Amino acid sequence: MPVSIRQGVTATVSQQQTLTVQQQQSLKLLQYSGVELEAELNKMLLDNPMLELDLNNGFDETNQGQGESDSLLEYANTEAEDFSMYQSTFDEDDYTPEIIATISLQDYLLEQLSTSDVDDFQKSLVSYLIGDLDDNGYLSSDLAELTTLVSEELDKDVSLTELQYALRILQSFEPSGIGARNLAECLLLQLDDDILTLSLDIDEGIIEKARQICKRGFAGLEALAKADVQQLLTWLETDIESIRQVHHLIQQLNPKPGRLYSSKEADFAIPDLLCRYVEGKWELVLNPQVLPKLRIQPDYERVIKVMDKKRLAENAAMNEQLKQARLFMLQLNQRFATILMVGQAILQEQYAFFEHGLSALKPLTLKVIADQLSLHESTISRAVNQKFIATPHGIFELKRFFTNAIATQEGEDASAASVQLKIKQLIEQENKAKPLSDSKLVNLLEKQGIVIARRTVAKYREGMNIPATSIRKAQALLSGSE
Repeated sequence: MPVSIRQGVTATVSQQQTLTVQQQQSLKLLQYSGVELEAELNKMLLDNPMLELDLNNGFDETNQGQGESDSLLEYANTEAEDFSMYQSTFDEDDYTPEIIATISLQDYLLEQLSTSDVDDFQKSLVSYLIGDLDDNGYLSSDLAELTTLVSEELDKDVSLTELQYALRILQSFEPSGIGARNLAECLLLQLDDDILTLSLDIDEGIIEKARQICKRGFAGLEALAKADVQQLLTWLETDIESIRQVHHLIQQLNPKPGRLYSSKEADFAIPDLLCRYVEGKWELVLNPQVLPKLRIQPDYERVIKVMDKKRLAENAAMNEQLKQARLFMLQLNQRFATILMVGQAILQEQYAFFEHGLSALKPLTLKVIADQLSLHESTISRAVNQKFIATPHGIFELKRFFTNAIATQEGEDASAASVQLKIKQLIEQENKAKPLSDSKLVNLLEKQGIVIARRTVAKYREGMNIPATSIRKAQALLSGSE
């Protein structure tokens, strides 16, 4: 029986919310981190001559109303109060990140290379290797692969032996351990550094045993990390006291020597919101340091205002640039107003945290805040991602305040974060010679009114990089804490 195929068109009617270009741009600005926003601001300043930085500080309230130009401050009355309400007597210097000017790792190594007694060809090879180092000071690429790349770069055949010799030159530089290809080699380079080992005042026999561990590569370091005492005793043919000294020595070495010189200014987080205690309660303000000092270029705006309709029509591009500049500043205002509004809602929900710290953090979902503010959950997600708040207990990302719920015996909910903190505190207070098992932790938490499964305790413990009971006991043995 033939199969007939009926083709037809079925019309369906559906409702779909479509975001305008302006709304999409507003959401994009809201999602940006501080660094990304700064990059977008710089791009807008290059693309649109109507915008300029207000070098006289567009947020100085004494300048309000003076002159004809628009600053970001003047756009703050849309869907929110004036930005001046966000300014306060808060001492923002308390939250100014300290930046230490340091020479970069590459510059430091190139400086040593320039004074080293090697020929120009060798210097070119070492220089190439320096450029391949990561922030930790490790060689990023395989040496054989680099040999091919260097040959192409220099338009000259370079042998693996020549590059290996160049690597040995690099590995002789400071900081000790630089140019390693893995952790074991990094530590071994430091153990071979007589100046470093002499400064540690360690017996040569212990140093040699530490070398034996590192020469075994990953297996040796894993045995040490897991405190596999029996394996270590077999390898080193020594006693437990010597193994303890080896363990102590390796702990004193630097697994990431490049970090001493590779620190970036972005290693700290500049808070978007500042928390202050005023008249017996906590409140939030926007950090003045993150508010862009931006305004409409006054000369251009004056020119447009005095143009007649004919000339204005002839200069439609200029008029469009002014509109785009005003819209961009409006969207910037909406971004900061939304972040503040979300932050204030979080403050109300997590008020106990500001009083007592992480142990008082309670369960909270994006939906709770979204419902309070009549916003979509995705908007809340954008507002808290990579946005930071300075609190009495440190600087936290806003999304840190959203955490899952765990039931208690009293019928209330405890946050997963607070339970993790309790587990950490219990382990920190345990008898190191008799560490608490996951089952014992379950019992202790139950006494505090928290009902939780053993597998959940194990998951939280592992998430905090806390090893299992057997390993903690062996580590205590190595450290002499038993």
